Amino acid sequence: MNSPLYQVEMKCPVCGTTFSTSRVRSKNCIVESRDTDFCVYYKECNPIYYEVAVCRHCGYADMYSRFDEIDPEDAGIVRAEIEGKWNGRDFGGERTMEDALDSYKLALFCAQLRKGTPAGALASICMRLAWLYRMKGDAKEEKRFLAHALEQYMELYDRGRTPEKMDEITLVYLIGELSRRLGKGKDAVVWFNRVVSHEMSKQKPLIVRMAREQWSLVRNTGQEV
Repeated sequence: MNSPLYQVEMKCPVCGTTFSTSRVRSKNCIVESRDTDFCVYYKECNPIYYEVAVCRHCGYADMYSRFDEIDPEDAGIVRAEIEGKWNGRDFGGERTMEDALDSYKLALFCAQLRKGTPAGALASICMRLAWLYRMKGDAKEEKRFLAHALEQYMELYDRGRTPEKMDEITLVYLIGELSRRLGKGKDAVVWFNRVVSHEMSKQKPLIVRMAREQWSLVRNTGQEV
């Protein structure tokens, strides 16, 4: 039986050494269902487990898609902080849930060390940590990381920016949905109403429908009281 994983050779921009990381073959990324905050569940191998690349030599970690996007100054900061503490752990093979959680925590740690890490990058890592904890059944940790993600998304909105590959109306919806999941019903209603009245509402009917549905859910469960 063919493995759903394949190996990718990468060069670490922090220490300069090469290492292997696993990726999931696209044919094995079969979506089973989605949550209302865009968490995706897969029938077979979960690609979320493998979205973070971790250098086994120095411990630098980041999302695979932006692993190389670190300037020399930040690379020096990360290396100075991790050097001498890293135990040479290898994340290159098949990952368990705990491996995946550890990889994202390493990525979050490295992102926090760097100067000027975009709020969208921090939010992306925190969202995936929240999703993994949801899959694990740890509601406390899930909410902790959802709260961190919400904080970063709010910062982006306040600065008139959006995360990579996300438009403003989707960001507004997501802020509302995270507010709802964190028990902030009044805030959620405000954000969902902004989705419905947004200038992009006609171009994004699915997002508008989701906002209306979640707005109704807040009202029906009395969360806005």
